[in-house]
Amino acid sequence: MGLGYRGAMALFRRRAQLPEPVAAHLPDGDQPLVSAPLANGPWVVVARNALLVVGEEGLAQRAAWHEIETGTWDGETRTFTIIWADRERGEESLVFDSDDVALFTSALRERVQASVVHHETIQIGSTRVRATVRRREDESMYSLITAFGPLPDSPEVERELDALESRVREAVGL
Repeated sequence: MGLGYRGAMALFRRRAQLPEPVAAHLPDGDQPLVSAPLANGPWVVVARNALLVVGEEGLAQRAAWHEIETGTWDGETRTFTIIWADRERGEESLVFDSDDVALFTSALRERVQASVVHHETIQIGSTRVRATVRRREDESMYSLITAFGPLPDSPEVERELDALESRVREAVGL
């Protein structure tokens, strides 16, 4: 019998087993769901509200789920690359100690997707454009437009982008 929704979620709800000197530096309220050691010493932690990089020296990074667009895994180099929702922010690579990352990547995807309230994608010329409404940790929502390529600078394109953003915002009551 396969795992249903409840069974799969139970995997994410188990307490991550961090070494005590590392766990001592977790911020209050950031309950670990899944964790994995990185090759350079710290651990990466999927917590309820954020992705954390933490080591015995302290918290190195905390990124709320709404800040992350997606990620890619390169099994050959054991590297997970974070692609930020703010495309002006450079990609970030995390090199894992092991290639056993299925639980980590599944939990990360689930948490990132949980921050997406609504989205719509259109095509403008040869460029795909996505408007997304995302939820922050404080439950406030915001909209974001991402173009996956160049867009012409014209009043018509601006009107299409404005209309797209209006539709996604209206769909969620913003």
